[in-house]
Amino acid sequence: MSMLMDDYNKRLSQLHSTLDILLKEYDRLPDAAYQVFSIEAEIRSFELRKDRLNLEFSHFNCSMCKQKITDADEPVRMGAKGSFMICPRCIRTINQIKGTTELEEQLGLKSPGTVKQDCEGPLKPLQAEKLIRKSEKCWLVHEVVADLFYRVGRRRNNLLHSWIEEMSDRLNMLKDQKQLLDELRTLIPDSHTQILSLQFQIQDLQTKVDRIKGGKLPYRCSQCGVWIKEGGNPTFFGTYTICSNCKEVVSNVMTTSEAEKKHGLTSGTIRRDNSRGLLDKYKKHGLFRMSGKIWLIHDVVILDKYKELKSEDTPVMQGSEISSDLSQRSASIFNRVMESRRGD
Repeated sequence: MSMLMDDYNKRLSQLHSTLDILLKEYDRLPDAAYQVFSIEAEIRSFELRKDRLNLEFSHFNCSMCKQKITDADEPVRMGAKGSFMICPRCIRTINQIKGTTELEEQLGLKSPGTVKQDCEGPLKPLQAEKLIRKSEKCWLVHEVVADLFYRVGRRRNNLLHSWIEEMSDRLNMLKDQKQLLDELRTLIPDSHTQILSLQFQIQDLQTKVDRIKGGKLPYRCSQCGVWIKEGGNPTFFGTYTICSNCKEVVSNVMTTSEAEKKHGLTSGTIRRDNSRGLLDKYKKHGLFRMSGKIWLIHDVVILDKYKELKSEDTPVMQGSEISSDLSQRSASIFNRVMESRRGD
């Protein structure tokens, strides 16, 4: 095992060295964005393989991101029996959502309303990824926006996959050109050579586009650490990636007025209970906190305090119920061994 890990580490070191060279020669490199993307994908692929060798088993999963809660984690327990568990990664994710005033103070922006104005303009592409969203009259922003946009000179290109779109547009243009030349083949001298050239270019670009959108390359969620393989344009900005579960965690942070409307609570209920100290236990972990001049609350607090918070129990395989997934079978065997030891 150690030799295999050494091989992975050696290969990762080589890939990182290659990436450094590509970044250094970025301006001279043809299809530089794709070449860098490709090497980064190889790095992630080897990191995924390493992680699989270091697989840790756990009896519990986070009720939000569905990832394992290890012995080193200290989850927040909620619900009637404490069966709803929130891992430290999700707690961190929840606390990264800020109101515009808090983010402006954090960034030292001298013009109040700058972030709010940007949410209506250049930051719009981030709405689909839940990194910004409007909660009643207030904009809520994930703090990663500071790194993606504000700390790099408010460049909008950092928020767009422009190079992927450009590659797809170029592919479509070449296909149109080839189709036209095929139709005019008998009229244009040397059209055969031009058609062959276009065909090779189309094949090259098609392979690259398929590789990007095919759901074969691994991405690691920057929030919960899960490995993602999904078809279509990947959700990533630079080195930042977010999975669908974490998008849901983020989107469930809201203002108190939105929470009251969503769950049919009387207006002012949360403010009243806050003044009475009935929500203090949620403040400890940032599930209910003040951001600038507004209070932010996670949906799970409303369910725990005013409704019913249910936890999805993970079924334990019994008898002949054998999973087709190797990791699940291994986890089942491990859990049974641990249960038998505790029984002894």
